[in-house]
Amino acid sequence: MSWLKAESRRLKTRSAFSLQLLALLVAACSHPAPEAPAPAPPPVVMEPASPPPATGMVTPSAAAGTWRLRTVIESGNTPPPSTGRAPTSQIVLTAQAATTAAMGAPAGAHFNARVAMPGYSARAPRGQTGQAATWWPIPGDSVVVQFSRGSRGEMQLRGRLQAGAMQGEIWYLSLESGSQLQLGTFSANKQR
Repeated sequence: MSWLKAESRRLKTRSAFSLQLLALLVAACSHPAPEAPAPAPPPVVMEPASPPPATGMVTPSAAAGTWRLRTVIESGNTPPPSTGRAPTSQIVLTAQAATTAAMGAPAGAHFNARVAMPGYSARAPRGQTGQAATWWPIPGDSVVVQFSRGSRGEMQLRGRLQAGAMQGEIWYLSLESGSQLQLGTFSANKQR
């Protein structure tokens, strides 16, 4: 029996020591719960450098002048070939207010213009540089130049101005059906 008591004491001491050791290990290994990480900022997306979209309006004085015109007409829309020397293609924009608005044009400031576009514009009266036309500014540093194609339609040159150059599209507007057809593209340089 004494052996049993001695063994019992030894086990109690050993278990007390084991419990203390276990408590120390638990204390050493336990950390406070980590705080929730702060939300990550949204990733920064780098866009390629490009100029901001143009939103201004062209002033009449900036657009006024003589523009040498070059056209590219899609096949099937080209006029018949002319004989002799090729006439000069040009647009003359003025800062003079037009007395009548162009058909189908938005309300606002309209200005006088003249267009010489062989095969599409009417023959210029003697002493004039081209057929009478109207032009107006639109948002995005752009202009629309419109001239008549007789009782059936109108032609429009819709282009953006930038540093003494203009480029854009050539459109035919049918007055009978109200449809529009892109005939080609154009570019123009302002004459000094």
